[in-house]
Amino acid sequence: MELSPAFIVGAAESFPEAQITFERFHVVKLLNEAMNRVRMIEREAHDALKGHQYTPLKKRMNLSDKQEQALAEMITLYPKLGEAYRLKVLFNDL
Repeated sequence: MELSPAFIVGAAESFPEAQITFERFHVVKLLNEAMNRVRMIEREAHDALKGHQYTPLKKRMNLSDKQEQALAEMITLYPKLGEAYRLKVLFNDL
């Protein structure tokens, strides 16, 4: 189901014994938003992250060689960003 609170409450009231499964699209959207928040926090402290807003959000197979190299450097040099990216990749591997 969608992540709408109205849907969640309605499903819980109408089907109290049912297990709720959320749509992958909405979960990935939340992961990307969290990934971007981590990037913005790191960006405030590190000017080197300027111009890489979308690099950690893209699928690795869609990155250019230059972006791939930049991503590898970012996840190595900035551990919080690297951990957020690792968690995003792990989810996508499910």
